Amino acid sequence: MITKQEIKELGHSFWTIVRSGVHGSEAEHLFINPGILAPNGAWLPLEPHQALHRTLKDEVHEWEGDCSIRVLSENPERVQFNGTVHWEATIIHNNARIVSEVGEQWIVERCDDGQLRFTNYWSNSFEYADGSAELVV
Repeated sequence: MITKQEIKELGHSFWTIVRSGVHGSEAEHLFINPGILAPNGAWLPLEPHQALHRTLKDEVHEWEGDCSIRVLSENPERVQFNGTVHWEATIIHNNARIVSEVGEQWIVERCDDGQLRFTNYWSNSFEYADGSAELVV
């Protein structure tokens, strides 16, 4: 069965691509349905998501506290994962620092090749720390 550690590693693989600044298509292999559901309800294809992150530098993604996993299906292996990520980034044009906690709710599936992929990647909440700059979408 899919483990929390495997899912966290999938998240880190995606965030490494996000920080790299490459074209969003470079992350498609991690997704069944490529794209991100933002906290405001907007659906962002991977390239616009990447373009947004290209306006940032010094990004940090760290898992915070507990996370949960709920089995949705055994064939295919599919789970719902809920966790919180401490996310920081510096806005390039003004050098202001964003410091936040982002709630993540993902549906992850083990595909026929044995690899995990996001079926649904939803950042379902976003809380800024006191004094944090804000991300303008």
